[in-house]
Amino acid sequence: MIRWLWALWAALSLYPACGQIPSDEPATALSFTRSIAVPLNGPLLFDKVAETWTWTFGKEPGAKLLKKDREGGAMEGTARINFRSEQVLLREETMGVIQYHVTLRVQPGECRITVSALSHTGNRTTPRGGVHMGLLTRAAEPGQRLRGVGGSNARKIYADAKRTAESRITALLQAFESRLRASTEP
Repeated sequence: MIRWLWALWAALSLYPACGQIPSDEPATALSFTRSIAVPLNGPLLFDKVAETWTWTFGKEPGAKLLKKDREGGAMEGTARINFRSEQVLLREETMGVIQYHVTLRVQPGECRITVSALSHTGNRTTPRGGVHMGLLTRAAEPGQRLRGVGGSNARKIYADAKRTAESRITALLQAFESRLRASTEP
């Protein structure tokens, strides 16, 4: 009987103690790209893009224009999405923001938008501290172990954060494109 218990203890001690096992999927960062063809010259299109930024991404919480280069045809900015999980478990700890970076490249007849570097930061003011998921990737699981969260719940919360970010950014890109096209019509 003692040998059996000893063997069971040895087998369990070799099993990983963490609830989240890293996946084999490539951990490429989540990003969104859209190219909009507009029949305008470079400087005129840049002015329209700057105006459109003000009414779409510029209205988001924490939106800030970091770079605006009219001659080079480049704009960069940041904004955030306020996140609150649909799951009841750890809702207060995961409630926080998803920061993202927006890059706009303007050349005659085309505007290319890239939204990248989506990073989640949890609520730091809770008694247990925040649960930070970090950089959102295309993988089904977070790239790092979430403190105090089991594997199944971590995947659900992570999928919820990605779904929230994807729906909001897709809506912003659609609004940006429609507003840009509407502003260039005669």
